[in-house]
Amino acid sequence: MKIERIEVFPVRLPMKAVLTLPRGPSRTLDEGKRVALVKITDADGNVGWGESGPSRRWSAETLESCLTSIREYLAPALIRHDVFDIAGAHAKMNTELATGLDPGQPIAKCAIDVALHDLVCRRLGIPLQAWLGAKRLDRVKLARLVSAATPEDAARITKQGLAEGYEGFKVKVGHHKAIDAELVKAVKEAAPDSYVWPDANQAYSLEEAMRMAKTFEKLGVTLFEQPVPMTDFYGMRKLLSATSMTIALDEAAMGIPLVVELIRREAVEGLAIKVSKVGGIHYARQMCDLALNAGLKLIGSGLQDAPIGFAASVHLFAAYGIAEPVDLNGPQFIAEDYLKTPFPVERQAALVPTGPGLGIEIDETKITRYAL
Repeated sequence: MKIERIEVFPVRLPMKAVLTLPRGPSRTLDEGKRVALVKITDADGNVGWGESGPSRRWSAETLESCLTSIREYLAPALIRHDVFDIAGAHAKMNTELATGLDPGQPIAKCAIDVALHDLVCRRLGIPLQAWLGAKRLDRVKLARLVSAATPEDAARITKQGLAEGYEGFKVKVGHHKAIDAELVKAVKEAAPDSYVWPDANQAYSLEEAMRMAKTFEKLGVTLFEQPVPMTDFYGMRKLLSATSMTIALDEAAMGIPLVVELIRREAVEGLAIKVSKVGGIHYARQMCDLALNAGLKLIGSGLQDAPIGFAASVHLFAAYGIAEPVDLNGPQFIAEDYLKTPFPVERQAALVPTGPGLGIEIDETKITRYAL
């Protein structure tokens, strides 16, 4: 069955809070959560939905780059392509937008990939998780993201999260380096029985990361996410030998070729899996398989995903049995979305949808309402 039509809808979703990264605010309230929704229709009239939700202070892709990449290059290359040939679709996309150490504008390609998976699974009448293999989990625990300027704020956010049912807390560090230890300590003390880990988003030098790793280890932290720049292979390996904590890579795990090289150099022992950063489900499942076969730890993550990206991640993380709370924090920051009914969440655990495809229903009148 062939692809008949690919449509792209840029939308702005209202936000209720702003996340601050070491480089600055990921976006402003005025910007909102800007995503490019993709609707693929096959020759029989079946539909699948995907989305690109870039974060310009996390990677170089923007809403504008995603829109032009999809409209001008990716969509034209895939008209009349077989919807079931997802690997072939990626080959065509990679011909149009070349790959490097990452899949080449992966967040743009992710929208096409997720829409194809949604379409195929809807045609088959199965949920995406069934397409991915064994049903290891029927729900995925969510972590509360703690981005605070003072230890008091960090403790307050954590206590509020505990009251809401969160069992895991990811602490953003590297923005206020002088108080990073106090921030993590405040969270650990407020939630002593919870899963807590710091994420530096590449903000530390090797010397800083070595020092902070020893401090975090004394606090009982067992995992440290992306402490040093993604290009510092030497620093990653050096850090692994300096601490008993698991050092998990996020920005450095953009593409499979780079991860393979890191494994060869013995510079990685944990991977943060983001569906969007690797180009979609097709490559995300390959990266999960690679990591598990190499004995690496998997942690789940996202980019403040709107519901389509959120749903795709929930299916993937459940299929691979990621039991620790995952950093899918879209619901924490996005005030309104485009679903007909809210995504099912119980006590801060996202339930894996059982309907066909992604298992969510898009309200196209809301897309019109939030259109850019």
